[in-house]
Amino acid sequence: MLLLIRQLFIKRLFITVFFIAISNQLIARQLIIGGIPEIPIRYIDDDGKLVGIDVDIIDRVFKQLNLDYKVVIISSSSRLEQLWKTGKTLDMVFTYSYKKWRTKYLIYPKESHITTQYHFFILRKNMGKIKYDTFSDLKGLKMGMTEGFSYTPEFLQAAESGVFYVDKVPINDLHMKKLLLGRIDIVPLPTMVTLYEAKVGNYRDKISYLPKPVKDKPYYNTFVKASTFPIIEELIPKYDRILKQMKENGEVKAIFAKYGVD
Repeated sequence: MLLLIRQLFIKRLFITVFFIAISNQLIARQLIIGGIPEIPIRYIDDDGKLVGIDVDIIDRVFKQLNLDYKVVIISSSSRLEQLWKTGKTLDMVFTYSYKKWRTKYLIYPKESHITTQYHFFILRKNMGKIKYDTFSDLKGLKMGMTEGFSYTPEFLQAAESGVFYVDKVPINDLHMKKLLLGRIDIVPLPTMVTLYEAKVGNYRDKISYLPKPVKDKPYYNTFVKASTFPIIEELIPKYDRILKQMKENGEVKAIFAKYGVD
């Protein structure tokens, strides 16, 4: 009887080890996450290290899951979009608001990690001269826009109908240079990121933003449907569970505070 029990134990142990080995083989490659550079969300610091709110959050989640990953910084949002639309280069994509058309290509988790407000930024000297209650208030202004970025339908309609003049660029960073030089009058930008960059860049006293937000939305780290990562669908509920815990126990708030964001 003891011999039989021992044989059964060894057999079960062998099966368990076998399946662990197979599982490790299946997820031998790194999970690849793509995103554009955006201080303080994700960026390369002065020491050449990849840091930021997104990076810290995803690192804590995947450490708990014992999952190896790699973050790839893509220079422009349009290029990033092309990668997750047409190829199998990426397994996850940093930080998107919900858009129904994106669900053809991306899987949204249940848990968002950032709520972002966008405001219209202008030169401080133009406060009182430029107002925004409706888009018609912006008639005749030169408006900065970023290719591949998500704008509200109302904003896009105003742009297409010629309420304001549009100045398109491939990356957000170019807008502030143009605004400070007076080459554009106004630009919708993520409030948290823009104020942080202005503080670091010592031009906070030269810019301001209009009080009414352009949009206020939750943002998600998304999973690519075309991903060849073996356990991508199993990963999503685990990601949700850990991120929810981090929000409830104050870890996410502490990460924001680390980067000087309330």
